[in-house]
Amino acid sequence: MLQTPFRLAGLAAIVAGVVTACDQGLQPEPICARDLVGVCGTIHFRGTIPDSTDNVFVAAYATFPQTCDELIANRQPVIPGSVPYTDSAAAYSVVLPPRAYEWLVAVWKKVGTLTLTPADTALLRVAGYYRNPADTTQAGVVTVPSGGAAGSIDFVADFDHLRLATDFVTCTAR
Repeated sequence: MLQTPFRLAGLAAIVAGVVTACDQGLQPEPICARDLVGVCGTIHFRGTIPDSTDNVFVAAYATFPQTCDELIANRQPVIPGSVPYTDSAAAYSVVLPPRAYEWLVAVWKKVGTLTLTPADTALLRVAGYYRNPADTTQAGVVTVPSGGAAGSIDFVADFDHLRLATDFVTCTAR
C-alpha cells in the first residue's frame, strides 16, 4: 500500500512535465500567420468544379468597383495567389494594407492568360464573397487593422453558381 501514493505522485509529475513541455497543449494551428497584415479565414466550397478551372483566388476592393476597368485596376493584390479548391474547405490569407475593404471576393479563373485589362472578365467569375453577418444579402466590410490581421473572415464559393462580372459592375464593349 505504501507504493500507491508514490506511484500517483510519479504519475502526476510525468503529467505535469508533459503539460509544461507542450506549452499551450493541442490547440488548432492558427489560420492567420502571426506577422500577417491583411485578411484570412476559410473558404467553404460547394458544387462541381468546372473542367476548365485554372485557379481560384481571393481579391479585395477598398471601394466596390463600378466598372470593369475598376474591377481589374483596383484589385488587391494585383496578382493574387491561389487558394486550394479541390477539398470542401481551404484556409486562405491575403496580404493587404491596413484599411477598410468593401468587397472581399473569391474569384474563379478559367484556363487562359490574364492581361490585367477588362478583357480578363472573359476568364473570371465571382464564385462567392464575404457577406455582412447582419444582412447576408449584402457584401460585408472587412477592416484590416494597422499592424494586424482581420481573421475568421469566412465565406462560401459555389462552383455551381459562378457569376459574371456584369452581375456586379458595368462593362462596356470595346
